[in-house]
Amino acid sequence: MNDIDDEEKVVTAWHNAFKTATDYDLWGQPVEAIEDYQRLTKQLLKFSSSDSSSFTDEQKKILGKIAICLELRCKSLQHPGSTEGVSLDDLQKIENTLQNLLKQRSKDFPVDVVAAQLTDRKSSLPTHQYQLPELDNDEERQPLRERGSLLPEPVSLIGKPVLTIRILKIGLKDAKQYIDPYISVYVKDNQGADLTTHQDTPITTSKEDTYIVFNVEVHIQKTLDSLPPGYAIFFEFKHYKPKKGCVSTRCWAFMEKDEIKEGSTILELYKKPANYKRKNLQLFTVKPLYLHLKLSINS
Repeated sequence: MNDIDDEEKVVTAWHNAFKTATDYDLWGQPVEAIEDYQRLTKQLLKFSSSDSSSFTDEQKKILGKIAICLELRCKSLQHPGSTEGVSLDDLQKIENTLQNLLKQRSKDFPVDVVAAQLTDRKSSLPTHQYQLPELDNDEERQPLRERGSLLPEPVSLIGKPVLTIRILKIGLKDAKQYIDPYISVYVKDNQGADLTTHQDTPITTSKEDTYIVFNVEVHIQKTLDSLPPGYAIFFEFKHYKPKKGCVSTRCWAFMEKDEIKEGSTILELYKKPANYKRKNLQLFTVKPLYLHLKLSINS
């Protein structure tokens, strides 16, 4: 981000997301409010990190404080009647601070974040326990959230390519037997380290013959030219096993840099577990069954 215009576009997008979330909160729709608060929190934390060059240190402090308040508000919504967390009235005081981020000073922050955190620490449920779970790669999972964890399209910068992947469908010979199927999307380097926050599609119930249909868009949260050489995007197909009471990965696919082109594409499916270093791969099936995608690159 090289000039004030780009920073203002980012702040405007954050303010719009903040307003949408607080509107849900005001209208008594806690599930939608929590989901939007958590998505915005992830973006604010990314830009408030020490290695981000997009904002000044003073602005990063403000972003960090807003992120803490959003997290604490989520806790209040998940525990109605609790005196912990942050009230909607307090959160609404922050709106102008976020909207005018480029002109604000950290010491002028309208909410006493330290006091709110101290109150929260007296609770038996610390803040980190109500954030969106980061699912790991084993098969012992918590029950799946039907809404998934897809993130909004990042604010694109002029000339910077941003990838949107529409997951159309996946072909499986026993497609109709899967319960609560969804797909997790990861962006990883050539050593298997995460480059962005992973995203889960919502659960789908749409099945056609040998296909499970998703038809959802996943927005990759970094520009393509900011990703390191050798990166790949991974897709893990998962479903619920009632007998074991857990979510299991059934198969997976991946797409490397040279495969990322505008238009429709299909990816081969591989046997689990996902191998992020892409070595010694074994096809899931010899039948012509694939993961079907449509790619769009916006700049």
